[in-house]
Amino acid sequence: MSDKLTKASQSDLYMAMGDEAQVLWDEMHEISLDEAHLRGQRIVTAQKTDPVHKRFDMLRTRLLLAMREHGWTRIAVTGVTEGCGASFVAANLALSVARMESVRTVLFDMHFTSPSLANLLGVENPGRLSDYLSGRIAPEEYLIRAGRSLALGLNDTKVYHSSELIQQMMTTDVLSEMQDLLCPDMVIFDLPSVLDSDDVLGFLPNVDGVLLVVGGGQTLPEEVQRAEQALADKTQLLGVVLNKAESIF
Repeated sequence: MSDKLTKASQSDLYMAMGDEAQVLWDEMHEISLDEAHLRGQRIVTAQKTDPVHKRFDMLRTRLLLAMREHGWTRIAVTGVTEGCGASFVAANLALSVARMESVRTVLFDMHFTSPSLANLLGVENPGRLSDYLSGRIAPEEYLIRAGRSLALGLNDTKVYHSSELIQQMMTTDVLSEMQDLLCPDMVIFDLPSVLDSDDVLGFLPNVDGVLLVVGGGQTLPEEVQRAEQALADKTQLLGVVLNKAESIF
């Protein structure tokens, strides 16, 4: 039986089961992430060989429990300042969740002026996130599937009008459509740092909560306080991750 016939049969089965979202997931371009590349980038959660993965698994479990309790699906990951490792945390969290194949996860790189997730994950030619958020292409045409339940919304093109793009109504509509069509359990947005960009505050209406990343040995206590004050009354602070410390968290 050809792959095309197999996919068609699977699509018919999913439609009969009422799982139209899975049909769209299967239509995404699928890739395999290179394990050696991931190890070189300290992405430790794809496999369970590095003991540090346990800390991300604990974070994953706490977040999933809280999100299910409150009916949340979207979280932003942001650093206090640049260089705290928010992208590192977002990537490891996403791959940790992806090991639970029954949990559909989408990871977006919202660092428009300095996108890095494609490089971290070893994905070439990921497409332009700005084209997707502007409504020019469908989610199943833009998103890349890595494994059964992880979709990647990556970017390799800098956008210098990022604040305007993030806050435009089309972005909100596109993300709402993605939510309705793909039915993800968790959507992770890797954002710029709170104190260095207004993109975070402009994007907060699109998320249910924020995970704040602090750079161990780098972030000053007063910077953490300023970041928490900036987020206060605007979103739910889901937790603070201490990165680059001996204990990692």
